[in-house]
Amino acid sequence: MNKCLFATIVMMLAVLGRAEAVLVIPMTFEQLVDEAAAVVYARVANVRGQWTNDRRSIDSVITVEPLRYLKGDLGHTIALRLPGGEVGGMINVLPGAPVLREGELVVLFLKVQGPAMPTTLGLGQGVFRLVRDARTGVMLVTPPPLKESATGRVIRGAAARRTLTLDEFADSVWTRSASSAAAKAVAR
Repeated sequence: MNKCLFATIVMMLAVLGRAEAVLVIPMTFEQLVDEAAAVVYARVANVRGQWTNDRRSIDSVITVEPLRYLKGDLGHTIALRLPGGEVGGMINVLPGAPVLREGELVVLFLKVQGPAMPTTLGLGQGVFRLVRDARTGVMLVTPPPLKESATGRVIRGAAARRTLTLDEFADSVWTRSASSAAAKAVAR
């Protein structure tokens, strides 16, 4: 009986579901900083799932309270949209999409396109989670997954990839923003 039920569920999912591919191109820390309209250290205040307009999938609308802007400024509260979420017991999961929880502390690299709500760059690549060091009490930021070397090559697992304090992370964002702005000014 269990095999029959399993086969029926698989058949229904095959008929009802649609196959979609998600392609996420790895971004370096430098690319994240350069392409972000805003980089913000924030607390997740609210997460609410809602159906998309075509009712084929669920998005999460997340409200964050900025604690400190590292680049740009989107105001006192930010509502952003991420794919995936939960509505009325229905869950939609998209591989690579970050899942944020109320009360969580994060650094978000946000992109803004027209009147739409902001979203993170590179899905989960634009989300850096923070943890408090139990020994020192200092806030630590998860390291960037990819780091560009002096030669311009991307090195996975490079020795320079380490956990940073929030202040060190902010300094690296400000330094990259300043050098990127200077390069753009020279190019004009």
